[in-house]
Amino acid sequence: MSSHVNRTLHVMHFVSSVLCSTTGTCGEAEIIGGKKVKAHSLPHMALLYTSKGNPVCGGTLLSPTWVLTAAHCVDITMVRLGVNSIKRSQKDKSVQVQKVLMHYPHPNYDSKKDVHDLQLLKLHRAKESKNVQYLPLANVIPDPKEGTKCVVAGWGAVEIQNPETSDVLRSADVAVFERKTCNSPKYYNSKITRDMVCAGTKGKKTQDTWTGDSGGPLMCKGVQVGITSFGIANKPGVYTFLSKEHIAWIKNTMRKSEFF
Repeated sequence: MSSHVNRTLHVMHFVSSVLCSTTGTCGEAEIIGGKKVKAHSLPHMALLYTSKGNPVCGGTLLSPTWVLTAAHCVDITMVRLGVNSIKRSQKDKSVQVQKVLMHYPHPNYDSKKDVHDLQLLKLHRAKESKNVQYLPLANVIPDPKEGTKCVVAGWGAVEIQNPETSDVLRSADVAVFERKTCNSPKYYNSKITRDMVCAGTKGKKTQDTWTGDSGGPLMCKGVQVGITSFGIANKPGVYTFLSKEHIAWIKNTMRKSEFF
């Protein structure tokens, strides 16, 4: 296995209240260097569970029947919406539980190269409420410039050395890195493509996504720009960029599959 962390893989080792992601954090843990989110202030966040009942990834509720997440989030059979605390979600009557009817990973996803790391999950039908809301994609998302301030969120680990996931949803402020910088030998050494975005923090205080945050959104100026994909400890996280081609695939897949 390569040295980078596919933010979901570590999660499979936990059976307790856990959740992990791609470029994110996992743990009793929070997003690394982040903070607790005000309960239900991010109503579009989805919590994804495996067939064994383990929370392993995040996602974005795009519409009543669609969740957008990372392609490397596998064996996802159920989604919880409106979750703040994982431990309390089973007793919270405002939380909606949705069975995953179909999985649509991007046809060009390559797990070895981490390219096109996105997929759509089709649900039965979620209902919009105070704690559950849709976040439709923009028709066009400009490539974010270096230094653009963004926000990431998830239930992933809070500490690099502690893979335990956070019980509550957390967020962190990050800034976009220029691809040329992110492709330098210091960081990812030419791995980053035009369909990826690097974001994190520079300096001593690290804020980033980690294990358990995979599939969650990278939000810049209120718009979802990317999907948490992968990363290396103490380096900026890498996100699947919602490029023109990716948006076209998402919308075409949703349209063609709406009646299936």
